[in-house]
Amino acid sequence: MLSPRQAQFAFVPLVVTLMSGVMSFAMIALQRGFGPGLLQAWLRGWPVAFAVALPAAWVILPGVRALLARVTKACSQAAESTGRLGRMG
Repeated sequence: MLSPRQAQFAFVPLVVTLMSGVMSFAMIALQRGFGPGLLQAWLRGWPVAFAVALPAAWVILPGVRALLARVTKACSQAAESTGRLGRMG
């Protein structure tokens, strides 16, 4: 079992592993088609995609979290100031 802190650290590499695998497969399949050599090309491309995606995720995530925190705070403050949650317009 992982502690919540360990799970938080494991989340990004796990998501990056899955997403880089799916995206690299999709891109190679679109470029080459579903023919001979697809699996070999994908297995060569996946480590490259992972090597690019993991550091990018570690650099980009703090900024995305800060942006979402700011937007979430702004939205909740706006909703509180109107006094009517759920009303549109």
